[in-house]
Amino acid sequence: MRPDVRRLLWLQAVNILLAAIAGVVLVIGIDQGAAALMGVPSDFILGGFGAALMIGVAVVVLVFAALAFRGMARGARYAPLFAMLGWALLWFPLELALSVLMPGSPAAQFAATAVSGLGVALSLAVLGSTKPR
Repeated sequence: MRPDVRRLLWLQAVNILLAAIAGVVLVIGIDQGAAALMGVPSDFILGGFGAALMIGVAVVVLVFAALAFRGMARGARYAPLFAMLGWALLWFPLELALSVLMPGSPAAQFAATAVSGLGVALSLAVLGSTKPR
């Protein structure tokens, strides 16, 4: 396998990972929104605004992941820009989702920053590179 094709496969795997993480954030946001609507005590949920923010941004990130995936498959040079925007937008909703999974732990902020930062750095590193057609 040629090195440029191998690199493209790794980049597409990162785009799929972006979509998968956004999907998990979307599911957690829907769960938090349902809990807010059902009247669960506020100690266990983020509230309606946090859930709406998670759902809305996760849907936008899923669109960016799909645009990046399709753009890279077609060989567009700008396609990693969509992935970079997706990783950058995912930071805050991912932090909210991790704070739901790990209540009271400061590791949620560090983990969300590390994941989003690595995704942005990888997307920026390949932004101007050529893709196989």
